[in-house]
Amino acid sequence: MAKLIARRYANALFELAQEKNQIDRFDEEVKVVYGSIINNEEFRVVLNHPQISIEEKSAMLKKIFGQSVCEDILGLLQLVLRKNREAELIEILSIFIDKVREFKRITTAYVFSAKPLNENQLKEIKVKLSQNLNKQVNIEASVDPELIGGVRILVDGHVIDGTVKKQISELKKRLADIQLVQ
Repeated sequence: MAKLIARRYANALFELAQEKNQIDRFDEEVKVVYGSIINNEEFRVVLNHPQISIEEKSAMLKKIFGQSVCEDILGLLQLVLRKNREAELIEILSIFIDKVREFKRITTAYVFSAKPLNENQLKEIKVKLSQNLNKQVNIEASVDPELIGGVRILVDGHVIDGTVKKQISELKKRLADIQLVQ
């Protein structure tokens, strides 16, 4: 239920951004608010505290974001407070950011390798994925020594597994199948 409510708020904000032809501006400003909330636990505690009045929270948000976000974003924040939806605010902002990325055809590929990949390797992966997905691809690379070699890529809900660990696993399975047949 909370996810559905968050999606409605995010969709409304996205539609407003489209109407005003200010998707980039809204995206930047939402990211400012989102980052402020995500990166500050005290802020989240105050925002969700039941004994702090809506008026106090509203004044706090105006003071913090009044100069850095447009009236429409500030209006969303005020509406969320008035409707007692503070707990869904992070989800609302996250869904909005995802909608903008989808609209702009931007995705993130998570690349795991046994050893750090160099810039040329990452660039090659990025170019191939961009061509295959017909999207702008951002790469987030990390090292997982258990992979032994090769790479595993997670992108748009798909797994591309070209690791040595996967190949060994498949070889073990084929060998086990051969032994069962005899």
